[in-house]
Amino acid sequence: MSETPQRERPSIDPEYDHLRKESVDEATLEELLSEYVLGRDDHENAPAFVIRPTDVQEVLRVLREEAGFDHLSCITSQEYEDRFESILHLTKYDRRTHEVSLVVQLPRDDPVCQSAEPVFRTADWHEREAYDLVGIEYEGHPDLRRILLPES
Repeated sequence: MSETPQRERPSIDPEYDHLRKESVDEATLEELLSEYVLGRDDHENAPAFVIRPTDVQEVLRVLREEAGFDHLSCITSQEYEDRFESILHLTKYDRRTHEVSLVVQLPRDDPVCQSAEPVFRTADWHEREAYDLVGIEYEGHPDLRRILLPES
């Protein structure tokens, strides 16, 4: 049996690698968000803060106005045996390696979260998708309706 040839990995430009490793100051974020943070979550590429479902808009405003996080890149949703989570991923346009995640834990029997859409318009379709596929409701969303599945 012949060995599978290994592909050579492309080298990473040292200048880019340095930028990739540069990250946000977590201590500064912890201090800035101290009144809102319920705990921390372990995420691979960004510090993650657990917040209340009713604090989403205020935390987003603080991160945008005081820490410079000007881009809500994605909202994901996760289903666990005992809860749902809505996870908001933020970054900065001028420092793409500065990332932070907000984790909103929601009870399975009433998964309701404050909408991020009034603060970041990009939340519109992300929240609609989470509503459609997972069932998380976003209070204050201007047009929370299904985008993929039929109404039933």
